[in-house]
This record gives sequence, C-alpha cells and structure tokens, in this order.
Amino acid sequence: MSVQPLVEDMEEMFGRAKAYLMNANKDGVSVYDQLIRLMEQLLDDDPHGVAGDPSRFNDVFTLLQQHSFVNGQSTPACNEPCLVPPSELSRLADNERLFERRPPEAVTTIEQPDPYTTVTTTRIKPYSAPPYDSVAQQNLYWAWAGYGVTEEEAFLLDRSITTLAMKKKLGEVRFFGKIFGTKGDYYVVSSQRYLEEGEKVYEEVNTMPRPARRKLEVPVQPEPGFVGVNRLSFWVTSHPAAEWKLLPDVTPQQIVAGRRIKRLFTGDLNAAIISSPPFEWNEAIYLRVQLSRIASGTYIAPLGALEEPEEDAEEEEDDDEDEGANARKLKEAKYRPLTQVVKGFASEEDLDVAQWAKLDQWVHAEGYIYANGRQTKVPEKLEDEEEEEEAEELQRQQQQDEEDEEEQEDEEEEEREIFTPINSDFLYAVINTPEAPKVDEEDEEEEEEEATEAEDAAEADEGDDDMPPKPVTDEAIPDDDPTKVKVAAWTVRVVNNNSKKHRVVLVRSLRWPGAVAFVADGGKRWGCVYFGNGLKKTDFSFTPTLAPPVLPECADITEANDPTPATEKLVRRGEEPPGPDSEDEVEEEEAEEDM
Repeated sequence: MSVQPLVEDMEEMFGRAKAYLMNANKDGVSVYDQLIRLMEQLLDDDPHGVAGDPSRFNDVFTLLQQHSFVNGQSTPACNEPCLVPPSELSRLADNERLFERRPPEAVTTIEQPDPYTTVTTTRIKPYSAPPYDSVAQQNLYWAWAGYGVTEEEAFLLDRSITTLAMKKKLGEVRFFGKIFGTKGDYYVVSSQRYLEEGEKVYEEVNTMPRPARRKLEVPVQPEPGFVGVNRLSFWVTSHPAAEWKLLPDVTPQQIVAGRRIKRLFTGDLNAAIISSPPFEWNEAIYLRVQLSRIASGTYIAPLGALEEPEEDAEEEEDDDEDEGANARKLKEAKYRPLTQVVKGFASEEDLDVAQWAKLDQWVHAEGYIYANGRQTKVPEKLEDEEEEEEAEELQRQQQQDEEDEEEQEDEEEEEREIFTPINSDFLYAVINTPEAPKVDEEDEEEEEEEATEAEDAAEADEGDDDMPPKPVTDEAIPDDDPTKVKVAAWTVRVVNNNSKKHRVVLVRSLRWPGAVAFVADGGKRWGCVYFGNGLKKTDFSFTPTLAPPVLPECADITEANDPTPATEKLVRRGEEPPGPDSEDEVEEEEAEEDM
C-alpha cells in the first residue's frame, strides 16, 4: 500500500474541515477566525497564565468576544479612544452630502391634437451645472500671489457651488472670495440677481417726492433688481458643507452709512453693529454693503477682454412704445449683463502675458458707486399737467428766493465710464520729497519774505492735526510737481518668469488689501478674487465721524401788543398803520386817563 494516496486523502479531509469551520454566520464571524485569534492570544500574550492553569481558558475566550465587532474582527487600534473631536466628525459627515447626486427631473407634457386623443410625453431632464471658473483651477494662480485656499477646501467649494447653482438655477456664478472674521469666516459667491418664487422686478420709475420746503433733503430711492448695486446677488456660508444664505438687496442709505464706519466682521449674520456713527442694521447688511463696494472697486479685467453688450432691436422698439401713452405703466424688467466676453480675445498662439504687466492694460469692469450710494442716476420724473403747473409755481418761488438770497449750488458728481484704466487710480496719500537746494544766492529781502511766509504758514498749521497733507481729489496735485508724488492704487508683478508659456501677471490692490487679479496661459485665463477682512485701507489712523454740533437754544419770546381793529382795517385797505407813539406821548395819555 503506497503512502501517496493517504497523504492526498488527508489533505482533502483537512481542506473539507477547514472549509466547514470557515462558514460564517450572519454577523460575519466564523469558528476558524475565533480559533486563530485564540491561538495567537495564547502563544503571544498568554493572559491569566492559561498555559499553566487550563481552567481559566473560558476567561480568555470571553475576553476575545467582548473585544470583537459585531461584523468583522477587532484590532488594537479600534479599541483605542478616537482622537478626532466630535465637531470634526460631524463636519466630515456633512461633507458626504456634497457628493449626493440629485435625481433627474421628469418633465411631462400633455397634448391633445383632437378632442378624442390625448398624448402624454414624459422626458427625463438631468440636472446640469452652469459653467463657471473652477476654484481648484484658479487656486493655482492665487497661490502665486500669496492667497488662496487648501486643495481640500477648493475641491469642496467646487462641489458646494455646483450644488447651489443647480438647486437655485443660477447664472453668471463666480467665486467672489473669502471674508475673514473674528469668530468665523465667510465664503462668498456672486451670481445673477436671484428671484424668489413669485417675485417680479419692474423697471425703475422716479417715485421720490418733492421736498416739503427748500433745503430739505429727500432720501434717494434704492435701485431695483438687475440694476446698479442690486444687479448681482451674493451668497455666503461659513463652510462649504453648510447652507448658503442669500444676502438682501442694499439701499443707498445703507451704503452711505457703511462708508462712515470701520468694523471687523464676527461671522454671525445676525450680530448687531455697534459703531460711531451708529449703523442701524445688522452684520448681514453691513457685509452686503462692503461686498458691493469691493466689487465696484476691485473687479478689473485685461484691456480688450470685455465689452458692453449691444441692445437688441426688440428692446429698442419696446422703449419707443413706452414713450407713448403706456409710459406710466409698470413694465417688468429683464436682466441685461453689464459686460460680456469678447469673442476671439487672446486667441493667438504663443501670446506673451507680459504685455499686461502695465497698469494702463487693465480696466475697471464694474460700475462706480457715487457719493449718493447708487451706481446709476435716478430717472427723470414723469409729470401730469397738474403736476407741471405746480412745478412751474415752485420754480417761480425758487427763482424769487434765489434773487433774494444768493445760494451756492453744489457741483454734481461727474459720471464715470465703466472701462476706465486703473492707472488713473491713486491713493490719497502723498509723499513729500525734499526740495533740491537752490544754486543762485538770493537777496536778503527775499529771504526775509520767505521767513515771514514760513512763520505765517506755521501759525496757520498750529490748529491742524499732525498729518501729512492729502488732496481732496487726485487732480488736486499736478503731475509735474517734483515735491509731491502720487501713490498708485495698484501694483503689478510678473511671477514664474522662467518661461514665456508659464508666466503669470498679478495685479494687487492697495486700496482694498486682499484683492488680486491675474492673467495667465497666454491671456486665456484671467480672473479676480478677494481674501481679506472686508475693510478699505485708510491713509492715516482711522478717526470716526465727529458728533453733530450742539443745537443752540431758542431765542427769547418777544412780546408785542395786539393790533386794534382800526389798525387791522388800515392794513386791509393797503394803508400803512400809524407808527408807535413816543414814550412822552404814552406817558401823557396814561396821565390823562388817571385824571
């Protein structure tokens, strides 16, 4: 009898026995796994001295069962306490929702070609994300300027912004930037003006009332949706996985009030703004004001990249019709983009981006906010015949008042065009450079005159603050003045200058620290972003607005005698009343009455 068949039979029996012991139950646990773990525990650790006392074998087996998962095998690392804080675990759980795919939308249409036939058609319409510049791609260029987010944040922001755009069906989506706060930060996304369900936007009509009396200010009416500072909507969130919140529209009064204060953000939209002068609204409104100001001052584009869209012929015809009898009817407004990308821009191959390394090659691509808090002018008021007559009477009264009193009319603010080069922007700070010594000797009389002028100037400056001079406007300083130098509001830098193909031009704002623009890839990629605390740079230490002057006390009451009936008759006839009697005549009349 050979030994080979016996060995084969033993291997087959061992395989069958092993397969039988490896059958797992519903929890995924098998007898074979338990035996392996038991033998490893006995041979490696020998707890409780089981090798010398087999009666304690049951204690070891119970210990293994207690340290096992319901499904699978426990490891020493799994038994250790978790080092990740609960807040981080909840955040990671929230991030999973960013990867959930929404089910497609079913669109059903019912048609009835004849009274006896009904055709129902159902189409499956998958959700599609609107095109926008990816945060992960642009983050590479932001890093060259020293800004940006981590790769994980960029990836999560792309998922979150895509979900928001698909859910709200947004257009012109752009990652605006990040606002740093004391307790929390804001991620900001701008989009085309979002309309709530059932909301309608009408074209602007002048509804400002006339002032009750002369020199009385009337509040400027806010701009409607699709126009000016309310042309865009801003969405903010504290984390990519959190819910995006829509900021409300802004009014001119809120913008004017926001310009007067400087306050750091807290990260809470409902927080109160405690400042001087007081700001009546909460942090959500203040954030909306600052975002409008930042967008107006820092959204720039390479020269020739954008252009103003042309008006359609249908819109021009509608405008002509509205000038007729239906001019006073409210007309629903349509969104019209402020700018559009020029087709064929930077289409040439091997284009060097170094040509945009000059300030005159960049232009503003957003409207300017004027002193009244609007980007557009208030339309002219439509008047009826009765209102025209009243207006004529008011004009006559105003002309008479102007003849009596000479009033100084305020100069209207000049209108600024949209594509203004940024090389015309200057900081108000002025650097005084020392004058060169004069070569020619001067007479003693001229020296005495200069000394007296210097003394007079010193006396005049005694009451002023210790501040360097700053002009009211940029034009107040001539360009050919060698003693004063204007400071540009932008800086340009070329990075990654090793090869022509990989150069990147960066433009940073000094007026709004944290705003940066870039152009790369031969001009095919460009954009703007803001990473900062949302505050504008001031030349000197910020001082709040002074309190208004104390009102003077009212004048004393002057007593006067009531007119007699005879005096009233004379006044009605147009005759002059008799003059007041002298003191002697009054005393004589009083003496006669006493007698």
